Amino acid sequence: MKYKTINKILIFFVLVMSSTQFVAAQGALAIQILPVFNGKPLQLNEKMYRTENGDSVSIETFKFYMSSLKLLNDHFIYQEPNSYHLVDAEDSNSLYFKIEQIPSGIYSSLSFNIGVDSIASVSGALGGALDPTFGMYWAWNTGYINAKLVGSSPSCNTMHHQFEFHIGGYKEPYLMLRKVQIPLRECTIKDGLTQTIILQADIATWFSGIHLTSLNNVVLPSVEALKIADNYMEMFHDSSNIAEKK
Repeated sequence: MKYKTINKILIFFVLVMSSTQFVAAQGALAIQILPVFNGKPLQLNEKMYRTENGDSVSIETFKFYMSSLKLLNDHFIYQEPNSYHLVDAEDSNSLYFKIEQIPSGIYSSLSFNIGVDSIASVSGALGGALDPTFGMYWAWNTGYINAKLVGSSPSCNTMHHQFEFHIGGYKEPYLMLRKVQIPLRECTIKDGLTQTIILQADIATWFSGIHLTSLNNVVLPSVEALKIADNYMEMFHDSSNIAEKK
């Protein structure tokens, strides 16, 4: 009996140690969004900026969805569950969010969608970041606004010289969801630690090839909206010195 008891204890100990070895080490990634215009920090309603075509613009509203976030390396892809984040330049809290429980390892790139997928778009009013009260939802047949930019320019022959770009649409031929993949300078996820990356979101890219005298109101799915969506795919850059903290 004595030896049987000892054997049972030893077996239990081995099983516990074995199961512990298979628990993957996990860390976290914090993402900070830095809205800029031509690389300079954005000041809403306070500063005039110049587009590549010479239009002077003041920015009033800048919002966009980041969804389906993934970290990638040569051997592994980690995807954040329930991955929807609304970034709003007017809300500093929305410019910083954290992804938890990422398997430890070295990741070479970050991918995500700008906008909301068709499944969420046809699901009606949802909660969290997808709550319609944030002003980023049209209706079930047009879905979510993927990205929104509102401001003013002397070039606009509109009331208050305002321009409005509300870019969305999930049906052919106006599919506005855009996938972005950004090489990371260094991203090593370590057990129990949080890494931070800083992504610049440069509004100047929205205006590439755009003359506000002729194009200043895009608020429905259209050919013009496709052009702007293609433009803002290029607005993200990793500008971080990777930070590590407990």
